Amino acid sequence: MAGQYSHKQFFRHVPNGQLAGYFEAKGISLGVDFSALQEKRVDRLFVAFTGLPEAAQAAVEAEFQDIHAMANDGGVAALIDESVFHGDIDFVESIAAIDGLHAKVMWAFLEKNRYWQGAVMFLHADNVSSSFWKKRNDFPPVPPDVGDNAIQALADSISTFFHKSEGRGRNCKVEPYRRHNKEYFFAYPEDFGLSAIEWESNTLKNRARHPAFEIIFVYCESEGSLDIYAPKNTKAVPELQKLFAKNILHLETLKDGTIDKRVYDLDPLADAEFRFQIEPESGIEQIMVTQLRLTLKHGSKRRIILEADTKNNPQAVYTLLDTLKPPDYFITQTRVKVIFEAKSGKRAKTRTFNITYPNSCALGYDGDDLIIRKMLEKSGIEPQP
Repeated sequence: MAGQYSHKQFFRHVPNGQLAGYFEAKGISLGVDFSALQEKRVDRLFVAFTGLPEAAQAAVEAEFQDIHAMANDGGVAALIDESVFHGDIDFVESIAAIDGLHAKVMWAFLEKNRYWQGAVMFLHADNVSSSFWKKRNDFPPVPPDVGDNAIQALADSISTFFHKSEGRGRNCKVEPYRRHNKEYFFAYPEDFGLSAIEWESNTLKNRARHPAFEIIFVYCESEGSLDIYAPKNTKAVPELQKLFAKNILHLETLKDGTIDKRVYDLDPLADAEFRFQIEPESGIEQIMVTQLRLTLKHGSKRRIILEADTKNNPQAVYTLLDTLKPPDYFITQTRVKVIFEAKSGKRAKTRTFNITYPNSCALGYDGDDLIIRKMLEKSGIEPQP
């Protein structure tokens, strides 16, 4: 992640030429000669920016925070995915030639803005914890209808469901996006009204508003799977599955209660001789188990968590396991660290994640996470649909 936003840090990360281009495009004059400013010397720029009228500063701040939030490897990957959908074959080469994550993302915001909204939504979906997704993998391989009529029908049916059952959801908007072989549907039903204290100029006021809550559908025709993200609305997931099937897949009936019942087999990881199956083209250099949770077979609710520093000894956890010689156990959770090969003189990327029995894995389904999942599948860890 890019870390917490601050004006000065943001100005230091974004080249002056791009900042000048941004303010020029917005028609905002700061009274600053950007060509005379030294890179990373931001005090004059900070003073000029914070001297803008309140409304103008607030609008720019909001966009700067969005750009900052995208300034990470996941954000760049999401922008690339959206460019692929639009058939922009030059995008990858162009963004790769720019140094610095903030500079890459600001360039995309200024020059390829039509990719921006989809990429923001993809990054948001990627950052949702796996525990919040509810999956079904028993759908027939039916192509989704992403036409305007089908999308509006899904929005109307979501609105009707929540309005009749809970008294909210009077309005709803659904926005579809395609990414690789998956269709994403971001739904925004109207939530209950609430009031919030806000500043308007130099006056503190209590404002009433109707925010939206969020539901995300991710459908994969080739897998016959539907993932739904509906935080604080898990009881509504079975009905949401039916609404999606009816309006997007045009299925009149959908059987109840089928969920993803796949199970991760973690017991092979108890063996220090276990080896992950790494394909040369994956870009993975090394994999280490850094933590094991043992659930003892005899007795109730008895667990042992083993964790060791693998910096100098990749097998440190197994050395500790052999030293302790615990009684009979099952492996019910593991933490794995994956190190990717360094490229173009840059530091090697790492990904650390947990897998928890029976079927929780803190990996997404795109980018490096998808590469890791394929490696786990080949190694006999990732369960099959």
